[in-house]
Amino acid sequence: MMRSVALRAALATTTILGASLALAVPAAAQTTTASIRGQVRDGAGAPVAGATVVAVNRGTNQTVRATSSASGNYVLNGLRPAQYTITATGPNGATFEQAVIVGVGQATTLNVVLTAAAAAPAPAPAPAADGTVAAPDDATPTTASSDEIVVTGNRLVETKTSEVATNVSQNQIRILPQGDRNFLTFAALAPGVRYNDSETNKGIVSGASPASQVNVFIDGTSLKSQTLGGIAGQTDSRGNPFGQLAVGEFRVLTQNYKAEYEQAGSAIVTAITKSGTNDFHGEMFGQYTDRSLTAASIIDQRAGRGKPKFERKQYGISLGGPIIKDKLFFFGAYEGNDQDRASSVTVGNRTPANAAAFGQYEGTYVSPYRGDFYFGKLTFTPDERQVFDLSFSRREETDVTGFGANFGSANIAYSAAVNKINKTDTYTYKWTYTGDSFVNEANLTYLDTVYNPSSLNPDDPSFEYQGVITFGGKDSTQKISQQSYVLRDDLTYNGLAGHVIKGGIRFAFQDYDFTKNLFVQPRYFFQTDATRGLSFDFPATAQIGVGNPRIIASNSQLGLYLQDDWDVTDKLQINAGIRWDYESNLFNNKYRSPGSAIATISALPRTDYFDPADYITDGSDRPTRKDMFQPRIGFSYDFNDDQRTVVFGGYGKYFDRNVFNNTLDEQFRLQYATGVFYFSRDGQPRDGNPTVRWDPAYLTRDGLLALRQTAQTGLPELFAVKNDAKAPSTDQFSLGLRQKFGVFRASVTGSYVRGQNGYTHLFATRNADGSCCDTTIPRANGYGNVLIGYDGLRTRYKALLFTLDKDYTQASGWGFNIAYTLSKAEQDGGDLFSLDKVTPDKYGWRPIADQDERHRIVLSGIGDLPLGFQLSTLTTLGSGTAFQLLDQTAGTSVNQQVIRSLYRPKNCIKGVFAFCEVNLTLQNNIKVFGTHNINVAVDLLNAFNNKNYTGYSGFLGVGESYSFNTTTNAPTGLQTLPRRFQFRAGYRF
Repeated sequence: MMRSVALRAALATTTILGASLALAVPAAAQTTTASIRGQVRDGAGAPVAGATVVAVNRGTNQTVRATSSASGNYVLNGLRPAQYTITATGPNGATFEQAVIVGVGQATTLNVVLTAAAAAPAPAPAPAADGTVAAPDDATPTTASSDEIVVTGNRLVETKTSEVATNVSQNQIRILPQGDRNFLTFAALAPGVRYNDSETNKGIVSGASPASQVNVFIDGTSLKSQTLGGIAGQTDSRGNPFGQLAVGEFRVLTQNYKAEYEQAGSAIVTAITKSGTNDFHGEMFGQYTDRSLTAASIIDQRAGRGKPKFERKQYGISLGGPIIKDKLFFFGAYEGNDQDRASSVTVGNRTPANAAAFGQYEGTYVSPYRGDFYFGKLTFTPDERQVFDLSFSRREETDVTGFGANFGSANIAYSAAVNKINKTDTYTYKWTYTGDSFVNEANLTYLDTVYNPSSLNPDDPSFEYQGVITFGGKDSTQKISQQSYVLRDDLTYNGLAGHVIKGGIRFAFQDYDFTKNLFVQPRYFFQTDATRGLSFDFPATAQIGVGNPRIIASNSQLGLYLQDDWDVTDKLQINAGIRWDYESNLFNNKYRSPGSAIATISALPRTDYFDPADYITDGSDRPTRKDMFQPRIGFSYDFNDDQRTVVFGGYGKYFDRNVFNNTLDEQFRLQYATGVFYFSRDGQPRDGNPTVRWDPAYLTRDGLLALRQTAQTGLPELFAVKNDAKAPSTDQFSLGLRQKFGVFRASVTGSYVRGQNGYTHLFATRNADGSCCDTTIPRANGYGNVLIGYDGLRTRYKALLFTLDKDYTQASGWGFNIAYTLSKAEQDGGDLFSLDKVTPDKYGWRPIADQDERHRIVLSGIGDLPLGFQLSTLTTLGSGTAFQLLDQTAGTSVNQQVIRSLYRPKNCIKGVFAFCEVNLTLQNNIKVFGTHNINVAVDLLNAFNNKNYTGYSGFLGVGESYSFNTTTNAPTGLQTLPRRFQFRAGYRF
């Protein structure tokens, strides 16, 4: 979509301004880079001023330098995650040398003690083309500072931080078992984070916030979907947000993250991609599983079906290396993902007549998924002060699905399937400049994502025979796109003793394009009901969409922040920051209410939750949000100044944003109408609606359009957005303790998060007693009802988060990580629609469906076995999430029905856990040609074939009772696939 000339000029001007700032202003973003800070001391423990501290990237020879201050303190900023040789030289010639590994986004501490003679560096393996390094053997550094350096396998461990964060290494990504190569699987290693392994909607959630409030950054490029929420390209997708072969490592921040992070109310994932180095390295892999390697699903067994077709092949290749040694490097990767599943189509209510009429649509049909991911990156280091990165990624996929059982009241024939087409492109340009006391990082990024679920047969009408089958074409095709242009400049300045001051500015321009062709071909609905004169001989109703299906919008965003990490003493660090965000078009600000909408809304009575004036606009009544100030403050206190016992905590306010699709109906429902036509055999009224005598001429779109002027059509609902609606936000509090003992690290954190201003819809037409609804006024103005937007959803989250870690190293031959979450996640209201009660607060606080789980344990482990074998596991145990139940056993009125929360039965480990998934991998690494590696592995996924049910009944009618053992209330789906084997092979050099 072409932007306006003015907007492009503004973008060009902003780009020039950002480049100028990059030259003049010290800056560095900590979203992807790391830092090392500490003190240089002599053998007697006294601080050493004027010492030169140098970090050399072992893969590219890129060098970062610092000089210790009068108090001996130094800071190395802007370190790309990699292995470094750290050297220090004092004014008297005394030296220090050590090989260390730093992770993405870490702020680590390394205190240095100079010795009279240089110590031999710790042994370190050669880095790979991706810049990652396998952790070397456990060894304490051969310097006098060994008691003060917190290193596990030479990987620096972040202890002096107020952030609640978990780093996931390349070793964990490469070794731990997983089924589909989605790197977000390992986000669950962070306590408080859940990975949704649904076959059609993968993603992560954290705390009590919805999935739309997470944000994922790849090399600083946000993958936030501002049109549909969550992660771009993940809506209804079997695919992965980014190719795992291109991911170096990543960091999961769940609380108290600093002011440089934006547009997230819960978890943030910041990942870095692999880069080329001075050596050529590459990798190839393939993995395979199919129906013969998979156990039968209990759901298929209950339905009397055999195992449906299932096959998944994933494969990929990468290569990186130098173009000009020490100067110019490249890295490229490709991943393919081919999946074939099958769904069975059967005729419901299978009488002889129905079987004869519709049996032709029965059968088992393949549901193919095809995904491709491409990534390319150039890194240029003209001198030791500058690094330029230019990268591109493309993810594209097709997925034919939406047919078979469990799609409504009847089976859907293959002809009525939908092809979910997704495409996401990212372009990233980054320039990092390192000065004597500052680092500058300028980023220019572009995101183009398209969600395009399309009918396989767009020219065919849709026919639904109630309780029997649906066939014909899919009744809608959509295309929703988002284009994001972002210029960001971040800075870090460490020239002020004891302070690391960071600041930054972010400009972003968004283009949104929605096309929703709903019922572009008619949908005919057939019923049999002799008392109402209905039979399958003619349709009871028909629907057709008419009007303009497209909405285009733009949005401008501005973000500013300032952060100070202040070492008050050698033991105490204060992290204080403030962030401010602005959006020009958060709630479709330029929308003008049409006359009919003004007349309808104005005539409705005012209530304690509805003021008609708040929902009428002439295009100037919706203010741009200028009040999104977000203070963030934290602390850490190292009791003994040895990084072994550290208490930490903090508070922060975090604004997310409104998902544009949430407020779309205000405009869309008025420009694109769905007409409803009522038919009968004799043309007499039915159910209070006039009907038209059925004629086969109405079986086409043109036939219905010709009927439009004389037929009764359903009245559209009027949607209205609140003019002064606020963006959703969370207030987060944390207090915790980190403890190191031997090779183990432990952390316990108390967490409290309060969310507010979530967006939902209410009826504006409820009666005085709260019952629904008096539609006299809207019907008089041509509307069926009035639904208003309301920024009143609230959440609250209380948790105790515990981790115990021992990193895997070659010397020890084992490692494990435990993440335990004790939590309570609650909300009031519904989701996007809160129509069961008058307002969200009338729902009362209740557990969040599919999210509240009191106990959850995630255990990962790696252990070496004889003959080069290695066993690893990723095991998840949960006490069971809640689900909602609309209880109308006492009656159906608003004052009689109750929304109840039930928890899934603990039948995995009886009485203890309701969810169990044990994944195991046995692999063997074979060295060839010296440094080359052949890897063969077998994965056993869901090893004990645990039946992790979902789809419990959410309704209880008059006179009914709930039992987990009845057929009526039996769950209809599984959260995880049945037990299956998967074979993998790889070659790395």
